[in-house]
Amino acid sequence: MMKGLFPVVTNSDFVFPDTIFDNFFNSFENPTEGNYRVPQVDIEDTDKAYILTTDLPGIAKEDINVSYNDDILTLTAKHEEKKDEKDDKKKYIRKERSSHTFCRQFTVRNIQKDGIQAAFKDGVLTVTLPKEDPKKVAEAHRIEVK
Repeated sequence: MMKGLFPVVTNSDFVFPDTIFDNFFNSFENPTEGNYRVPQVDIEDTDKAYILTTDLPGIAKEDINVSYNDDILTLTAKHEEKKDEKDDKKKYIRKERSSHTFCRQFTVRNIQKDGIQAAFKDGVLTVTLPKEDPKKVAEAHRIEVK
């Protein structure tokens, strides 16, 4: 990354790019405008794991996707507003509820991939990322030069 264009806040395992895209989406005065929403995420650092928590009201568990690939945790979700013929006949003064999607990505290093867990209860998504054993992280893999 070019540091001048994309400032980055880091700890030893997480990278938080403060990109122009984050600033763009966070700058809207009315978060209900448009078709793209960015839910807020809390990240807790415990001795053994990172715990991410985000509120996803109105989203069904089946519409949530959590993946971890190449040190990048990706959270995506979509909500499809059901329409029927009766809706076309209704006269709305204001209609803010609509279909929407979101995607959040975090670079997270030194994670036990096989131990990642995600749970969704009462509209709250919790993702637990167990930390890799620090001894394993510190060990360098020696490559023989032939």
